[in-house]
Amino acid sequence: MIVRPKDDHFVLIKQHDHALVSGKFAVYWREAITPLAATVFAISYHDVGWMKLDETFLWDEKTDQPTDFLHYPLKEKIEAYKEGISKVGAKEPYAGYLCSKHYASFFQRDLTDLGKKFYEEEQERQCLFKQRLTRAEMQHVEQNFALLQFCDDLSLALCLNEPQANTHPWYRDGIWYQGEKYQWIWESDTHLRLEPNCFSRSFTIRIPYQVVSKNREVIDEQVYVYQILV
Repeated sequence: MIVRPKDDHFVLIKQHDHALVSGKFAVYWREAITPLAATVFAISYHDVGWMKLDETFLWDEKTDQPTDFLHYPLKEKIEAYKEGISKVGAKEPYAGYLCSKHYASFFQRDLTDLGKKFYEEEQERQCLFKQRLTRAEMQHVEQNFALLQFCDDLSLALCLNEPQANTHPWYRDGIWYQGEKYQWIWESDTHLRLEPNCFSRSFTIRIPYQVVSKNREVIDEQVYVYQILV
């Protein structure tokens, strides 16, 4: 879960719903993407392994709030990563390769036994994926890997911030991509644009969310509807 604390409640956004927004950004990307379908699939479904974990929220007794994706127990989180990569890779090896690279990058300097083991296993899995890819596909891996991470950040910035806000410490100073810094510019609480623009035309995104009380009850379910302007 992505968890955003508010005065008397919490806003919860499921990881897969956030990832689908990432994929929407790729669909409307201004520059050509090669291979298109496999890359958009990877970006859209990179968090599919979280679906089972996010069927309900886990309460953190120490902080007295729902557990967010950063603080979820590592063993269960890694199992979700592995399951998600397997599901994506079974349908599209190129997408599985990108997702494996994405998750493995979280553990490049991890010193835990679980983290090191996961990183090593994903390096082996990536070698198997590479054997199934064409030379032309491999030429675009690094470019599309960077695009996956950028679209992921663009979506996270919206999910971790309130409408019309850019206050989350990860993104308040902008988002770097290919040596350039990008920022969400809010025109209203429902209309925003990316500066500089990366999209081919204006489009709509929807982000479902739950409102959870401090009594641990789901008290509302709504959808943010944003117009992305060019």
